[in-house]
Amino acid sequence: MSPTRVRPATAEDRDFMFDQAPRLAAAAKLPWHVEGDLLRFQHRYMKASFALPESQAASFVAESQAGLLGFVHVEASTDSVTREPCAYIAVLAVAESAQGHSVGSRLMEAVETWARQRGFRLIELDVFANNQRARSFYARHGYQEDSLRLTKPLSKR
Repeated sequence: MSPTRVRPATAEDRDFMFDQAPRLAAAAKLPWHVEGDLLRFQHRYMKASFALPESQAASFVAESQAGLLGFVHVEASTDSVTREPCAYIAVLAVAESAQGHSVGSRLMEAVETWARQRGFRLIELDVFANNQRARSFYARHGYQEDSLRLTKPLSKR
């Protein structure tokens, strides 16, 4: 793989970003939700995140001579415990062909730089509990679990 460069995303990168949504939705593996609902959720979530003003958020893409390899979107948020401002990674996606080539790590470095420049002490994110690959990736990058949302599907009586 040719050298990877990380840069701020532009409007021309949005198609690539939304093209990653089916893989992001499929990674959830939540049997009580159909894949179409997860995909619609992913699209709604990404649209809302990308609509934030540049003063509150940033998107970065990783690219090589072969094209776009992945992206990350980070935004200013508030820690639920201390109420202090923090960074929140709304979405991180690496193209299947680029997995295992440190693309995600390079994107996480861009997030850390963005967060430090804003004086944030914490970076937070959510990940689907069934997405073991992502959970392992984040753990290798120093992220620790601090809460867990549980769901109980009810049978119709």
